[in-house]
Amino acid sequence: MGCTVEQLMNKCKQALKEEWQYVYGAKGAVLSKAQIDALRNQYGSNCVWWSDSNKAGKKCCDCSGLITAATGVMRGSAQYKSTALECYPISQRKPHMRGWAVWMKGHIGVYDGNNGYYAMDGSARNMVHYPLSKNKFTHIIKLCDVDYGEGVSKDKVPDAIASGGSYNAIVNFMYSVRVEDGRILPEVTNLNDYAGIRGKRITDVAIRCDNGKLWYQVHILGGDWLPKVSGCDWNDTENGFAGDNQVIDAIRVYYYTPNNIVSAQGYQKAQYRVSPVGQGYYDWQYDDEVDESQDGYAGCFGKAIDQFQLF
Repeated sequence: MGCTVEQLMNKCKQALKEEWQYVYGAKGAVLSKAQIDALRNQYGSNCVWWSDSNKAGKKCCDCSGLITAATGVMRGSAQYKSTALECYPISQRKPHMRGWAVWMKGHIGVYDGNNGYYAMDGSARNMVHYPLSKNKFTHIIKLCDVDYGEGVSKDKVPDAIASGGSYNAIVNFMYSVRVEDGRILPEVTNLNDYAGIRGKRITDVAIRCDNGKLWYQVHILGGDWLPKVSGCDWNDTENGFAGDNQVIDAIRVYYYTPNNIVSAQGYQKAQYRVSPVGQGYYDWQYDDEVDESQDGYAGCFGKAIDQFQLF
């Protein structure tokens, strides 16, 4: 998968001409009101505004989804930066960087080569083509999924491809949680749903995958990290799940890619996120990576969580 610079720019121009609407979590499809309401239930009203329901019947997308619509590779804005072939401060942009991405924490657009950008610019603006002065992008990055005349990069290993929707999973992650009232909730696969109940604090997590190995651990609210585990069995109190019936505020997951996948697809990563109780999701995290946009875990110490997603 991937696309050329011209295909990316044409997708941006198409979205502008067709007046695509910004809805967080959307990836370029026409959405019904029920689908938009479902995204709000999933991500919270801070991310999916109540007024977004008025966009039903129109093609909807979020900022990273605009690039995904062209490349066919699903990534979040932080993931585009972590997989970038080159990355420079925005002040170092040049005309030949047309089709590179302009980036700031939590947002991404496409550089037009002439001090402007295309982007799904939030629920108030929707799809725009604006001067860079209209936003506060900090970096310009060369995307690994776009052919800039040299072919799509094989050196920068792509992260795991999302399942759900029209995407095919390389690895299936199955996971479930226990909430504070003692209930173990049904198992979820990839992004088919989320594990948790809005308003119910999570205490324990169990994770497995169908190819390769992983480890994971949880952080106790007001406490410390519990030991890493690698099994998935609610009856195994030693290695079958992470947690000890106490409310947690963070999760860390690491995936080991088997040789058969490395040779065919490259190294993959666990990609996961959580939401604080009653609020929208934090940024996606990738394995235990730590950099300016990655914390090495999903969560915020001191804030209990009620939703968990992993692919």
